[in-house]
Amino acid sequence: MSKRSVSKWGKYKVMREASALRPYLPKTAWNKPGTLRAMLHEYRDVIVKPTGGWGGQGVVRVRLRSAGAYEVHFGASRRTLHSETALISYLRKHAGSRAVVQQRIRLAAVNGRPFDCRVMVQRRPKGEWRVTGKLAKVAGKGYVVTNVRRSQGRIVSLAHAIRMSNIEGASSGALSSQMDHVALQTAQQLRKAYPSRRTIGLDMAFDRNGRVWIIEANFTPMLGLFRKLKDRSMYRTIMSY
Repeated sequence: MSKRSVSKWGKYKVMREASALRPYLPKTAWNKPGTLRAMLHEYRDVIVKPTGGWGGQGVVRVRLRSAGAYEVHFGASRRTLHSETALISYLRKHAGSRAVVQQRIRLAAVNGRPFDCRVMVQRRPKGEWRVTGKLAKVAGKGYVVTNVRRSQGRIVSLAHAIRMSNIEGASSGALSSQMDHVALQTAQQLRKAYPSRRTIGLDMAFDRNGRVWIIEANFTPMLGLFRKLKDRSMYRTIMSY
C-alpha cells in the first residue's frame, strides 16, 4: 500500500479499505455543498470538522431542522441559520475550507453529558500491537466536543464511565474487550499505509446501545491525558514505549 495523507480524510480512507472495519466507521465524506446537503437529508444530524484539526478545534454540529433551516452548535453556542448559503459561510468560518462531514453518533452519556474514549495502541520496533491504555473523556455541560480543555470536561476511567452511563445492559468488561478487539484491527490496517507508526491514539466511542464506533485516529496523541487518571499505571506503560 502506498504512502497516504495523515489528514483525517486520508486515515479514514485507509480504514475504510478494510471490510472488517466498515461497520465501526461513521459515514464520512469530504465537505462540499452537495455532499453536505445529501448527508443532512440522510442523517439530519452531522459533524463538520477540519481535516487537519486537533483537540476538538473547529468542530461544528449541524442539524437539519426544517426546509431551509439549520441549527449549528459550536463550542457552547447554538444558533439557527435560515439558508444553505448562510450555513456554508458559517462552516467555512469555523471549520475552514478543508473539512470533512461525518454522520453524528448519539454517544453514550454520563449524567447527560456525552463521552468518547481515547484508546492507545502501541508496538515496539519488532513487536505486535498492544492496547496500552484506555480512558473516557466526558464533555462539559452544553458542549458538542469531548476535548477536556475546550469543553471544560473531565477524564475518568473507561470502566467508571461505562458503569455510570446510559448504555442499556452495560457490562464494562465485555464492552471494553470489544473496543480492544476493534482497536487492534484498526492499528493493523493503518500500519499497511503508515508502516513507521508505532503509537496510535484512537478516538472511539459507544452509542447508547453499546455499539462501538471509530471516530478518528491520531498519530501524535496527547499522552498527558493519562496522567489525569488516579491510577497512573497506564501512563507509565504508555511512556515505556
